[in-house]
Amino acid sequence: MNIIEGFKKLPNRISESLKRFPISLLYSVFTVCVLIYINHNEFLFRDDGDLYSRIAMILALGIPLSLSIYVFFETKDNVKKSIEILAHVFTPIILIGYYFLLLKEIDYVSGTRYTAYMIAFFIIFSFIPYIKRKHNYELYVIRLFSRFIVTYVYSVVLYLGLAAILTTINLLFNADIPGKIFADIAFVVAGIFAPSFFLADIPKKDAEITIGSFPKVLKVLLEYIVLPLISIYTIILYVYFGKIIITSQLPQNIIGNLVLWYSIIMTIVLFFIYPLKGQSRWINTFIKIFPKAIIPLIGIMFWAIILRINAYGITEDRYFVIAVGIWVTGVMVYYSLKKDIKNIWLTVSLTLIVIISVTGPISAYSVSKWSQNNRFEKLLKSNDLLSDSLAIRPNENVSEEAKREISSIIRYFLNYHSLDDIRFLSDGFDLREMEDVFGFDLKEDHMYPYQNRNYFNHILEDERIISIEDYDYFTFYTTYEPQSAKMFDGDYSVRYSNSNDEIVIKNNDDEIYTKNINDIARKIHKNSSNKDILDMNDMTFTDQNNDIKVQILFKNINGNNTNSNENIEIESVEFFVFIKTK
Repeated sequence: MNIIEGFKKLPNRISESLKRFPISLLYSVFTVCVLIYINHNEFLFRDDGDLYSRIAMILALGIPLSLSIYVFFETKDNVKKSIEILAHVFTPIILIGYYFLLLKEIDYVSGTRYTAYMIAFFIIFSFIPYIKRKHNYELYVIRLFSRFIVTYVYSVVLYLGLAAILTTINLLFNADIPGKIFADIAFVVAGIFAPSFFLADIPKKDAEITIGSFPKVLKVLLEYIVLPLISIYTIILYVYFGKIIITSQLPQNIIGNLVLWYSIIMTIVLFFIYPLKGQSRWINTFIKIFPKAIIPLIGIMFWAIILRINAYGITEDRYFVIAVGIWVTGVMVYYSLKKDIKNIWLTVSLTLIVIISVTGPISAYSVSKWSQNNRFEKLLKSNDLLSDSLAIRPNENVSEEAKREISSIIRYFLNYHSLDDIRFLSDGFDLREMEDVFGFDLKEDHMYPYQNRNYFNHILEDERIISIEDYDYFTFYTTYEPQSAKMFDGDYSVRYSNSNDEIVIKNNDDEIYTKNINDIARKIHKNSSNKDILDMNDMTFTDQNNDIKVQILFKNINGNNTNSNENIEIESVEFFVFIKTK
């Protein structure tokens, strides 16, 4: 089916999707509406923006969850329709519970957990129709994959076409269509058109998928390009690891990534080529040999990661590497020992590992906090920083290595969790208290040099009422998006350029005021005493000349600096400009 024919059949395809998956598409529409609302609103306080972002995330999570319910009940012949309706009614309750219990804010933990659940639900959606049949599951997934690629191509063509139309209108008629409209179109195409188009091709319950439906392009790609490349890569890895064994020198942070992505790709390739078993001697040989060949490489990866854990404890990244490594090892052992492979167990087991990794007492978060706290306790005891009453006492005579390791653990909790999660630290501990509590300042990170800079984020205190009685106009700017000149009071205009970080106010073509925003932000940071939340007075800059009075109120300042505060880099700002003409 070519693209033109596909667009001709588009109304019928959308109609089919609506009939089969109405609630899933409703979740998708609601998600797009919230994203468009976020796109067109500049929120005064970050919490307001996060609120709508979290709502959009929850609505999006409802898409794979409701899809899983639909395909589950399609496999059941004797279940009353009322039970299916009840399941869909119960879905919003689950989503609301998730919102209040697991998505209270957007941070590292909630973000990675959300991503994991989203992946898990989509995988569940893929294997539910074949949980009893098991055979030809690979062909079903390949059908979904090929339709996804087709949907992606159609969506890109549609978006580029619509964007070209709007751009042409802008150029020919000076319509000044804002850039946010282009983002709206992207949301609609990706969030409404693409799901409707894709879901119309989901095979129904009684559909038979045979090997004859295997895409010829994919077969050629796998057999003659991907498999030879993997073979060469495998040989290179064996030669490289042989060198490591001979020299007894283990490079840092390389082996894990080398083997991890290689093993993941290998698993996907084995999954895709398994239906072709028996059609090619080369494919048969690959399926027979390579699952066994990869196991020693995974063993070396485990060796490298265990050495890192012994030295620096478990973190979420290391936990996820181990979890994926265990899954891949299980898959390769399964391929090596089992003759009649049922690949559906690969995705079922992957789903379980994904969910366990982010849920409960043995999740990556719980295990990592436990490990880093244990490491923290050992460092305190070995460096005489812990009293008999288990209170931290300052000690200036601590080795530089121990200072860096303690600082690294504190940075870990600061970046990924909370300082309140550190055992032995009092509630509300602030980094400014570091020298008083430990006897030394926070030290540079020797493992990750980029962390030697201190990253800061100053946020305006949550004051809902802002007095503007002394000013006639105000506007809002951010470095995240381009801004055009804004007109006021007839001939006046104000523009913020994120290329030179300057705000410029003009009367006709005469420049009557200019100021570098980043210079102001640097002064605010120097006077902040490293506090994250600043009140309105601390975040305000006021200036005037013979023509105009200006007040700049920062909502947010992000940047980084060295410990000495000599080199301050401002990465992004959000601020209000209040103006009064004279």
